[in-house]
Amino acid sequence: MMLLVDIGNSRVKWARLAADGLGQQSAASYQGWTEVDWRATLFAGERVERVLVASVAGPAPTAALDAATRLATGRPVQLVTATHAAAGVLNGYADPGQLGVDRWLAVVGSYARVRGACVVADIGTAATVDVVSGDGRHRGGYIVPGRRLMVASLLGSTRDLAARHAASGAAGSDAGFADNTREAIERGCRLALAAMVDRSLAEAERSLGERCRLFLTGGGAAEVLPELLRSAEHVPDLVLRGLAEVARTPVPTSVADGHSKV
Repeated sequence: MMLLVDIGNSRVKWARLAADGLGQQSAASYQGWTEVDWRATLFAGERVERVLVASVAGPAPTAALDAATRLATGRPVQLVTATHAAAGVLNGYADPGQLGVDRWLAVVGSYARVRGACVVADIGTAATVDVVSGDGRHRGGYIVPGRRLMVASLLGSTRDLAARHAASGAAGSDAGFADNTREAIERGCRLALAAMVDRSLAEAERSLGERCRLFLTGGGAAEVLPELLRSAEHVPDLVLRGLAEVARTPVPTSVADGHSKV
């Protein structure tokens, strides 16, 4: 039994991978977790023999998980990084390691679902869009602030708007133009993200000359999904699905900083 772990900026997602496929995703905020917390939360249940990790967080959470993994399995975690190619996808970055591992795995997971052209939008603390052509070539993408960062930036730079945002206002409808400042800011930022995704999809199809499937993932995907003009498939465990594809592909490993890297 293998444990797949996706450590984000504030939340961790995990699932078990067995011979019959990927299990159900679990998620939690890991702020303040110690090795004891990681072990009690992620290793409860069936015995785990191998732990594959993708992390965009600092070294502390990974170190705590590694300590928990060594106690539970007798082995270190295996850290996954973006590579030149994996599971039929060719990395579009000149320096593959510069592509965030979460973006890379979301691309790998998406392409594995369709084996065709796709656009992948990951809406979290940051919002990213990546494009893959039908032959599996990653064509690059975009990065913008997520909704919370957009709102924080706006309120931090405009005192009047910050005061109006903090004031209570009558709740408006879920669609259309907002009739109070709080909703105007919140809905405007969601709409901005949706517009970026829609524009990226249109530009990808124009550039590639082929129809693209659109996939959404990340903690903020559900709030952006209703604002899109084009249909999209919401796949909450997309990064873990990419991890599963990497786990199924035999690759050489090396050891660095006490962790096995894949």
